[in-house]
Amino acid sequence: MNSLLAYDYETTGLDPVRDRPVQFACLRLDMDLNVIGNPTTLYCQPAPDHLPDPLACLLTGITPQRCQALGLPELQFVEAVHRQLAAPGTIAFGYNSIAFDEEVTRFMLWRNLIDPYGREWKDGCGRWDVLGLVRATWALRPETLEWPVDEAGKPSFALARLSAANGLAHEAAHDALSDVLATVALARRIRDRQPQLFAHCLAMLDKNLALQEMDVNAHSPFLHVGGGSAQAAGVRIMMPLAAHPTNRNEVIAWDLAKDPRQLLDIDAETMRRRLFTGPEAQPDAFEPMPVFSIAANKSPAVFSNLGVLSRERAAELGIDVGAALANVPVMLGVMQTVELSRLLQVVFAREPLECDPEEALYAGFVAAPDRRLLDQLRSMDPATFATAKPSFVDPRLDALFLRYKARHFPATLTSREEDKWEEHRFRKLIEGDGRSRTVAMVREAVARCRQALAAAGTPADPDKYQVLDDVLAYTNGVAAVIDPFGTVPPPEPQPLAPAEPIAAAATEEPAQAMLQPEPKPAPVQPDLFGGADVVPGKRRARTRRS
Repeated sequence: MNSLLAYDYETTGLDPVRDRPVQFACLRLDMDLNVIGNPTTLYCQPAPDHLPDPLACLLTGITPQRCQALGLPELQFVEAVHRQLAAPGTIAFGYNSIAFDEEVTRFMLWRNLIDPYGREWKDGCGRWDVLGLVRATWALRPETLEWPVDEAGKPSFALARLSAANGLAHEAAHDALSDVLATVALARRIRDRQPQLFAHCLAMLDKNLALQEMDVNAHSPFLHVGGGSAQAAGVRIMMPLAAHPTNRNEVIAWDLAKDPRQLLDIDAETMRRRLFTGPEAQPDAFEPMPVFSIAANKSPAVFSNLGVLSRERAAELGIDVGAALANVPVMLGVMQTVELSRLLQVVFAREPLECDPEEALYAGFVAAPDRRLLDQLRSMDPATFATAKPSFVDPRLDALFLRYKARHFPATLTSREEDKWEEHRFRKLIEGDGRSRTVAMVREAVARCRQALAAAGTPADPDKYQVLDDVLAYTNGVAAVIDPFGTVPPPEPQPLAPAEPIAAAATEEPAQAMLQPEPKPAPVQPDLFGGADVVPGKRRARTRRS
């Protein structure tokens, strides 16, 4: 039986690859968004080879000291989170979770020798993202919600702003449980007012259904709602060109707002440059390539029925549907002239990744023999584990295993392994190996934050100064251990505003009104999204590999 698990992380920074979770919260629901379990909140104790970003700590109010006092040891935290996400039939979702929280989960599991992908598909599990639903609602049915704007006057999809604009309870933004409850409330509001749109977007968690909407074999145009293109609300009328040459879960598609004939005389190098040159490196009059890779396993907002975009809404967004459809036969002619499959194979060839083993998750799948060995190591008792000398085929795993031992079972390290572990910490936290956050960077960031608080022109918040004091104290404590000879001297002390200790906030029970579904008003639009034909039924459980 399937269930939904709304979840959220708070982390030590904005990088899901390098930063670490400090707080996790989740709430289990049935497929109708009714609560069927108690909310869960967990904290994670700090890792000995990682430092937090002071800005992240100011945003969340979560300091290393608080995590040390309230948190689980990292391995227990990881196992507790994994049990929630990997429970049979679980469809995990959050707000912007595919791009951020899911990556946090994958790299967290990878560092801890756990299969980073299995809980996404085994035993009927899946993953979804409410942000795609919200973007599709704004693009196709804007009357559903009130839409806040940012400082530039553009529609804002920030969860806190959406909650406030629509009268949804969101008591403490950037607290994981509060964000979870706000996400659930927002999903319910859209579901109640646009049930068919909700059902279609939820169905796209099944990558096979998403691939059907982007039918590569038929080369039929489809609608995609994604990020960017603010003027057109991220709406593009696309034509599928081919499956991705190296990732079977991705579809390469063309934006039909652009003339396909530019493909007739383009070479692979020019196409790569127009595709992958970042905004900061783009010269004047740069024209990006209107080619997109859409991942079917990331719950994309895709629609084979172009009628979901009304004529009136298309006019509001400046989308010329007729011109886009006129480019379909042009593209079919181009595809008969140009060998696109070979061109795309060269353009999307991926260079081998060279990075720290903990960041090398996407350098390749772990082979079955190594995966079995990792599972055996994780199941060993500490006494047996201490004498284990595994022989891995995958070169990434030697470093992963050593760091796993050092973090969770330091007493099992040999003298040589202790030396390698301390060298790793020094290179990472003092020298900045692999672009890591260093002691010097944290100290400098704390100083900048103090200056910003002092220059804000409002009375100083003692809690914010206390957060900075705690982060600096923790960082200096780490530096005293790994850099006792002062390779990086501490900054000169400066006069600070008086600070008061932050009281450890206990997790409060959510208000019952936030957990109850709202009354269902009548749909404001006809069923143009496929209705029950695309609603995912009970997901078939796939047998775990032995």
